[in-house]
Amino acid sequence: EAYASSQSLKNLVADNSKNRLLFETAIALEGLPRHYSTHAAGIILSDDDLVDHVPVQIGGDGILMSQFAKNQVEEVGLLKMDFLGLRNLSILENTITLIKKGYHIDFDIRKINLDDPETLKIYQNAETSGIFQFESAGIRGVLTKLKPTSFEDVAAVNALYRPGPIQNIDEFIARKHGERPITYPSKELEGILKQTYGIMVYQEQVMQVASTMGGFTLGQADSLRRAMSKKKHDIISRMEVMFINGAMKKGYTHEVAKKVYAYIMEFGDYGFNRSHAVAYSKMSFELAYIKAHYPAAFFAALLNSVIGNPRKTKDYVLEAKNKGVKVHHPDINISQSLYIL
Repeated sequence: EAYASSQSLKNLVADNSKNRLLFETAIALEGLPRHYSTHAAGIILSDDDLVDHVPVQIGGDGILMSQFAKNQVEEVGLLKMDFLGLRNLSILENTITLIKKGYHIDFDIRKINLDDPETLKIYQNAETSGIFQFESAGIRGVLTKLKPTSFEDVAAVNALYRPGPIQNIDEFIARKHGERPITYPSKELEGILKQTYGIMVYQEQVMQVASTMGGFTLGQADSLRRAMSKKKHDIISRMEVMFINGAMKKGYTHEVAKKVYAYIMEFGDYGFNRSHAVAYSKMSFELAYIKAHYPAAFFAALLNSVIGNPRKTKDYVLEAKNKGVKVHHPDINISQSLYIL
């Protein structure tokens, strides 16, 4: 692009053979892979031998690796899954073990009330140290303003507090508290957008609107979602025509259909994956529930997870004491290698 638009650069290349060689070499190298590496969490699942679908090689860790990048793997029809390890799952498991041993109860985390008032107070007061996804000062500030009153609010905050969606947080908070009206681009969409106060927070809402109003198949709705997340404007423009035509076949006017599609572009452009937000928020809520109802077990497991980090240990011990948890000093006769109840 620089060469095409700059006459001085063209002259520099044309007037010197060495410069011309450097330029031609750079053009030949541009776009070539610089190196190969293994995806941090991507695993291909296939019943067939992978060599029948993609070129493979042995990676640096001795594991079979596709020579196709992640996007190309999916384009040839293979299923790629991301498997991520989470420290907080270990904390949750260890906390449950401590509860069962320390309180002598058959505690089942799967049966907790996801709208438990005491747990919601943890979020309302931003007392979320040690709570997965909600520890940062920034998101605590959002929690104090929003005052979540349901698990749905917690999940929405988790989805909104991201680069891009964060621009909708103030509008979301104002609508929740009645400071601004909750509006819908079309009354038929209230059922889809009511839980998020008329704002498209989730990618799944984009898909629902495209399917319900525009007559998209779920596959087409997912293609729209992907195009929006990847900023593929040619596909977005093409699907606008499809959406408007589909909506008009369902009895909507051209004006209403165009207005709704513009609304999708305004909010849906930054939509977050609901299944992701709910899964992470559920784990967060489970930890917050335990913190609210079994604080001693919570802090014991939390402190075990930061052994070797004196700053966090100090902060968590101080908070535990402020919550009424009695923390004993080390005792040569009874202390163990980990914090216990």
